[in-house]
Amino acid sequence: MNPDLLDMFHSVLGGPLIRQAAAYLGESEDTTRTAVRAVAPTLLAGLVQRAASPAGVSEVFRLVTGDSVDPGIASKLAGMLANRGVLSSLLGSGHSLSSMLFGSQTSAVSSAIAEVSGMRPSSAMTLLSLGAPVLLGMLKKLVAGNDLDAVALASLLTRQKSSLERSGLDDRIAGALGFDSLGALLRSLPARGAAVPPVASPVRETRDKAWLPWAIAAGIAVFGALFFVNRTSEYQEMPGGAVQVAEVPADSGRLRVAAADSAKVYFETGDTRIDQEDRQRIAEVASSARDSERAVGITGYTDQSGDRNRNLELGKNRAQAVRQALVSEGVSADRIVMDPPRSVTGSGTDEEARRVDIDMR
Repeated sequence: MNPDLLDMFHSVLGGPLIRQAAAYLGESEDTTRTAVRAVAPTLLAGLVQRAASPAGVSEVFRLVTGDSVDPGIASKLAGMLANRGVLSSLLGSGHSLSSMLFGSQTSAVSSAIAEVSGMRPSSAMTLLSLGAPVLLGMLKKLVAGNDLDAVALASLLTRQKSSLERSGLDDRIAGALGFDSLGALLRSLPARGAAVPPVASPVRETRDKAWLPWAIAAGIAVFGALFFVNRTSEYQEMPGGAVQVAEVPADSGRLRVAAADSAKVYFETGDTRIDQEDRQRIAEVASSARDSERAVGITGYTDQSGDRNRNLELGKNRAQAVRQALVSEGVSADRIVMDPPRSVTGSGTDEEARRVDIDMR
């Protein structure tokens, strides 16, 4: 098992929920979307740092295995979100959870996110507080679903280094975390395959019980934060076509996202994960698509080697991953047209076969 937590995080934070968050924060959708792209690797970096010590692993493990984290809370969110008083309480708990990850650096981290995204510092703190329970909620599902112990959890988090490396975490955020750059942060973390911290001893367990009350309260923040969770609809095969995108100017002081009419998203052999560079390309296409009335076409490609049915399924899954990324960037799902997978023939290389094309129609 080698799940990519960043990929999972981005797959569940999307379109309509970005709009809902933007409305609640009083920020633009583009600013909120940019901030979410910064919040995800920031939270993961804080979590991996936390799990680099025995005490930190024990704290994280107790939280994600405790009764206060409910992986089925999504079905209860509608009623809870209607009560602003409850939501305010949940945000307070979410701030406590962020403080567990970042300690005295919490304020500096949220300020750096605000600077990178163009969001108000108070909004960045709120988004950070809401995002932290989402990440812990995903861990809860992984730990419970795979029967992981604390050592296995530490190993899983150590394996997120490659995902963090691809994220392109802004140096301003790395600086708020106490490092000169993302590279320096990564070098401070345990190497993949290194011995993981042991579970805390019974003596330590007893001493740490004072931590549990606020941890339980922080875990409750999952109830509010998971309102961001967004599941895209099932894959549809439709007649072939191309996709295009309309241009959206970047605001001054914000992370610039250029507009593009098309993009090619490439994948590793047998993989369906989208790296940070390709997510940027998708964001550029989405910037145009959001202001356009035209359809967006997605076409996955396959090669002629190996099992044809498996290749077709892989092409579909890659196209679906791109579709989910477009929806998470604010493109309406009903404007996305999924073409059947196509084969790369003639002079087409294996690398060209491992791609998905996005074009405006």
